[in-house]
Amino acid sequence: MEGPVESARITPDLSSRSDALALKRISRRRVRVFLATFLIVLTAGLVWDFLRPPVYAARASLLTVAPPEVDQQNVEADVQHVAIQRQRLLGRPLLERVRQAMLEGNPGTNLPGVDELRTMLDVSPVPETNLVGMVARGGQPLFLSQLVNRWIEAYLETREEEVAALDARTVDVLDRQRQAMAKKIEEKRAEIDAFREANRILSTERDENQVLARLRGLNQSLNAANEEMVKAKAKLDSIHSAIARGEVVVPEGDKRSYAAMVRRAQELREQVAEMNRRYTKAYIKRDPSMKVIPEKLAKLEAKIARSGRKGQSFVLTTARQEFVAAKKTAGALQKQLDDFRAEASEFTARFGEYQAMQEDLGKMEELYREMEDRLVKVQVTNRAEYPQLKVVDWAYAPSEPEWPHYWRDAAMVAGASLLIAMLTVLLVDFLKPIPLASRAGQVGISIYPGAAALEQSEAMSPALGEDRQRALPRLNMRSLVPEEAVRLFEYADHGTRQLIALLLSGLTTKDICALSADDIDLQRCEVTLKATAGRQVRLAPDVVALFDRDGRPYLAWEGQDDFDAAEIDARLQLAALGAELERAEDVNAAALRMTYLLYLVRQGLQLGALPVVAGEVPAKIQLELAKFSP
Repeated sequence: MEGPVESARITPDLSSRSDALALKRISRRRVRVFLATFLIVLTAGLVWDFLRPPVYAARASLLTVAPPEVDQQNVEADVQHVAIQRQRLLGRPLLERVRQAMLEGNPGTNLPGVDELRTMLDVSPVPETNLVGMVARGGQPLFLSQLVNRWIEAYLETREEEVAALDARTVDVLDRQRQAMAKKIEEKRAEIDAFREANRILSTERDENQVLARLRGLNQSLNAANEEMVKAKAKLDSIHSAIARGEVVVPEGDKRSYAAMVRRAQELREQVAEMNRRYTKAYIKRDPSMKVIPEKLAKLEAKIARSGRKGQSFVLTTARQEFVAAKKTAGALQKQLDDFRAEASEFTARFGEYQAMQEDLGKMEELYREMEDRLVKVQVTNRAEYPQLKVVDWAYAPSEPEWPHYWRDAAMVAGASLLIAMLTVLLVDFLKPIPLASRAGQVGISIYPGAAALEQSEAMSPALGEDRQRALPRLNMRSLVPEEAVRLFEYADHGTRQLIALLLSGLTTKDICALSADDIDLQRCEVTLKATAGRQVRLAPDVVALFDRDGRPYLAWEGQDDFDAAEIDARLQLAALGAELERAEDVNAAALRMTYLLYLVRQGLQLGALPVVAGEVPAKIQLELAKFSP
């Protein structure tokens, strides 16, 4: 067989007197072990707890910066300042001062040294504030409160001395800086005045200086001359364009008379055209009044032509003269500007230097005013008369120790003692085995198939082989020795192995025939026997593996119509023949069941408990099995 069949547990209906006495002895031993362990551990724990010396803590709170005035905003938390003050509070110079003050206030007292005081004291900053907590721990409450208060007083005195020294030093430094700055300002002003006179700078305003004013005038004149030149050139170009288009160009003064002649000529042309339309040329030549009209027209046209040529020449000459004059004026101004530009550039550079010197002087005067303001504030604000820190809480003598928590630890000791006592009882029970004869509550039954099938310990019962010849004739039934059971299992097929495992687990042929795959619980390693009022039989994990196919229970014979008790016997006899067992024809379900019952009895199982483990057993068989009980 592969693996053991798991042990079954039964509860007999009746208990013998010896079993009851054994249980009482076990109970008394457990009580003795429990009480002894509990009392020893509890006593040792309470002695350790209440012999510990008490540790008291005197506490105080200190604000490391001056509180703000009523009309001022709250001071923001300065983490760096608080960290520095913590180091100073725990520094050796301050602790030496505290120790000296304690000696003066308590003469003749044996005080600890500075290093020991430092181990007793601690400073803990309050997050996001300028507040620090000061604490002293030790075994003397009154001494601790005095120590913390003297610690605070020494710190206050140290801060006051530092503030006074810092104020005096600050005033001296600021006054010297102010005097040095005043001297530099006077020197700077003298330098600026000399520079201004050397470079003919009349005013701090740029446009009020002569050189820059002249430069501005030349620029304006040049711009005006350039505009006149552009206008003259445009006028000349327009005259040329009009002449090119054949237009008549005359001076402004001659335009009215020229226009009158043009109108008169037009009128004469109209008269001549009217005469030519009404009269012939011969008639016109003979009539003196008409003859004179064409002559007048000819003279007038000649006059108009002469006037046009003369006016055009005059206008063109005048425009050319104006353009040349404007060009000469612009050139002269440009030459003057070019000649003066170097001088103006030099003056501009000097004026820029002058302005930069003025700005430097302004910055120096501003720094001087700031120094005067700081000096006045330091002199007015006498910080020596006002506290630079505040004691929020003074220390007082504690009435209760901070550590240890005697009663809480005593309760923990009691709980630990109880737990240790219970574990000790379990350990003693585990290390001291209980004889089988004294088990009144339950008996463990184990069947070991495979290489150790049905083997028994000599200390518990005799081997099956020792009583084989004596047991079988008495029972008149076939039973197997361990070697035969192993060979039978090895030569059996898978379905027959399932039958052997079930028969050696306490099932009857009736139970097996009524069994289905759904009655096997692979997870809980149990078989539910519906044929016998739902009796449950435990199976070992290795035995359960015989009935596992892809995680689902199965029976090799399930679904076969001819499967019955005779079929079971036939399969067992075929396996016995294959294993070449003696009296193979007698190997059947009854023989395997008798082997299982015989083993249970030889293990010490009471006869009345056989039906609980192996199902219904006839009384005559129980009577025969009683002969093999130890």
